[in-house]
Amino acid sequence: MSGGGGNVSGKSVEDRKAALKARVQSQLKASQDATEQRAIASSEELVVSVEEIDAAVEMAAEQTKQRWLQLEEVERGRWRTIAASLILLGSLLGMMSGALILQGNPGDIISSSFFTSPDSVDLENVTVELIEIESNTVLRTTKTDANGLFIFDNVISKLHLLKLSKEGYNTMELKIIPEQAGVGPITMSYGDDTITRDHHTVAQGWDLESAVGLSTTIGILTVITGLVGIQAAVEVRRGKHYRRTQYLAGISLFSRGLIIFGPALILAGMITMVFIREQFEDYQED
Repeated sequence: MSGGGGNVSGKSVEDRKAALKARVQSQLKASQDATEQRAIASSEELVVSVEEIDAAVEMAAEQTKQRWLQLEEVERGRWRTIAASLILLGSLLGMMSGALILQGNPGDIISSSFFTSPDSVDLENVTVELIEIESNTVLRTTKTDANGLFIFDNVISKLHLLKLSKEGYNTMELKIIPEQAGVGPITMSYGDDTITRDHHTVAQGWDLESAVGLSTTIGILTVITGLVGIQAAVEVRRGKHYRRTQYLAGISLFSRGLIIFGPALILAGMITMVFIREQFEDYQED
């Protein structure tokens, strides 16, 4: 009986060992499976995290780029505004100068007492003779009227001798070429001498009407070139045509606002445009 009991006890120990081994292997396998699952889950989580980071980085880069573009556009607009303001201010000064020229009447200045001689008077009954130089023949004779004026009709336009005489005054002999415009003022002084002048070589200068006409023309051109400068300032703000804008600004230099201040401002605006020419659409295309 005792021998049989020993066998049962031996089998029981073996069974226990086998069961323990099986449990240990099962636990090891379960641990390995859990480790593999965690590794797979960790790798999946890592991949998802990298993709999200890349997307976030790209989004941040795009936002930064957009912000820089906005800042650059604002800066460009600021420099164009500066150039346009300089040209506009210089052109406005030119228009003001043109308006002042048009408002001023040179006739009021030229005919003022500053330019008139208080000692001169119109001589009446001065004997005026038109003499042919080659033959010394008196062709016409007349006398001055109450205003000191005289007229010869139907006179050939060639060199003649004009002789003016009056008792108590020096006799004037002038070589002239008769013209429809007439002869300039002739001054006779007290005395009994004969004074000869080659009057046809003396520059007569401009009369009052010519001076007024010239002043009016300059004033109108000044205003027109000032308007061209205003258009140039508008073109600068648009930023479309670089060369055309520079040409318009160059024309506006002739507005001569306050002589040098207006052109200096316009020139500063043109120089500013040179540094920002890449901001004009046609220059970018070139």
